Amino acid sequence: MNNDSIRLDLYLFFVRFFKSRNLASKFVSNGKLRIGGAIVKKPHKRVSINNILTMENNDKIKIIKVLKLPIRRGPFLEVKDCYEDQTPHLEKKQMPKKNIDLYITRIGRPTKMDRRKIDKLMGRN
Repeated sequence: MNNDSIRLDLYLFFVRFFKSRNLASKFVSNGKLRIGGAIVKKPHKRVSINNILTMENNDKIKIIKVLKLPIRRGPFLEVKDCYEDQTPHLEKKQMPKKNIDLYITRIGRPTKMDRRKIDKLMGRN
C-alpha cells in the first residue's frame, strides 16, 4: 500500500464523518460524494492530498479539502488537521429549516370540537 493515497471509505471513517466504514461505503455507493467535481460510486477509489471532496447529505452540501492522510481513526483533536472545511459560511449558518409546525397542529386524540366537526362532515349529526 502506498502512503500517498488511501481508500475513500477508510478516509471518511478515519476523519470521523461516519461511525463505521460500512456506513461510509454505503454513502459513497449512493453517489452522494464527488472528488474534484466527478461523482464517485466506488468506495475503493483512492484519495490523495489536495483532493476536494463534495458531500451532499440531507439537503446540505459540505466541501472538504484533504490536507493530510490519517493512519488510524483517532480522537477528533488528532484528525481535525487532516482536512479543511471549505463550505461557504452562508451555507453553514443560513440553511433553510423545514417548519413542520405549519403542517401539524396537534398530535394525539381529537378534541371534542374536532369530533363535532368530523361528525358534521360525515353527516352523523
